[in-house]
Amino acid sequence: MEKSQKDAQPASSKTLNLYERLRDDVTAERMAPGSRVSELDLGRRYEVSRTPIREALARLEQDGLLERRGSGIYVRERSPDEVIDIYRVRVYLEGAVGHDAAHRRTEMDLLRLEAAAARCVSAPTGDPKTLQTLNMAFHQVLAEACHNQTLRELQDRLTTQVAKLPSTTLSYPGRWEQALEEHRALVQAIRDQDAAEAERIGRAHMTVAAEIRLKLIATEIDAGLPGQG
Repeated sequence: MEKSQKDAQPASSKTLNLYERLRDDVTAERMAPGSRVSELDLGRRYEVSRTPIREALARLEQDGLLERRGSGIYVRERSPDEVIDIYRVRVYLEGAVGHDAAHRRTEMDLLRLEAAAARCVSAPTGDPKTLQTLNMAFHQVLAEACHNQTLRELQDRLTTQVAKLPSTTLSYPGRWEQALEEHRALVQAIRDQDAAEAERIGRAHMTVAAEIRLKLIATEIDAGLPGQG
């Protein structure tokens, strides 16, 4: 019997494709926080065997999006304290990314950074989800420019965890305009290869985001909203 094109796909490719689809489902809350993940259901939904499912779930568990409780795997819910801790780590991380990008960037990195920053500037400000997507894209390009695989992986994991929160700091009054100016200054410091300034701007940029996140958490707790963060 001939194998279908899907069956002939390498296991590693299947795992990566499934991982990306499941990560999108978790961050978009198509898989509800706190819900149990069934390997059998996922196999039926995505038409894949248990091996790529288990491998993809293991990666999502490493990312902090899933957690194991006894014999079951669940979509992880973050407490307010955990969210605050993520932002505290991101302050140091963004400084390190900016520092290394200033040292290691190439001319192509600069072109990509300027293009990503320009897309943010031209974005319609009425759609928080679009702003979040463009901002994440800018920071992804920034992480690539630092040419430090460890920093890139850490940034990707923490950014993914923040992306699934029910609100974005970019929707806070005046924050988007401020973020655009910080992006501009950061790109200039990286262009000038001023590592100390790039690190300072990166840390300050994320410190403001952390302060706004605290305010959003307080507002959501006062309003009695679920998910608190």
